[in-house]
Amino acid sequence: MADARNRYAWRPMAHADLPAVFTLSKQIHPAYPERPEIARERRALAPQWCRVLAAGAELHGYLLAHPWRRGAPPALDSLIGALPDDPDCLYIHDLAIAPQRRGKGDAAAILATLKREAFARYPVIALISTGPATGFWQRHGFATRPIAQPAVLASYDPQALYMEHPRP
Repeated sequence: MADARNRYAWRPMAHADLPAVFTLSKQIHPAYPERPEIARERRALAPQWCRVLAAGAELHGYLLAHPWRRGAPPALDSLIGALPDDPDCLYIHDLAIAPQRRGKGDAAAILATLKREAFARYPVIALISTGPATGFWQRHGFATRPIAQPAVLASYDPQALYMEHPRP
């Protein structure tokens, strides 16, 4: 029988997870640096949408998401202050999986759960895809959409795209 500490599972993100989330973020996204306050704020504003991939006490991935407005994504490393009064989408701020866990179905598992939960409340899930991740998001049903603030995309990288996945 496998040791329970070695089982990987998605669970709600706890405040105590934030230092490990920041450490993972720096390792996984060195080209997209964000202050620790960003994850702290997202979790504080929308704890029900923030999760971690854990095996015992070790974190191997995280999801930061929150209700938002379509076509108006926040810039990289920007605090949002508050959630909108009238959100019309769930916005995925970041989904990150440690390199040693990639290809094992962890991202697909949390996306299936997220879609089920989000589409019960919102007509769309939105995100900004950085250049290398676009194919991944397309395989999971996301498509590129225009936005009115191209400077927001440029805050990520020149290949960044705003993408949406409508409720099926």
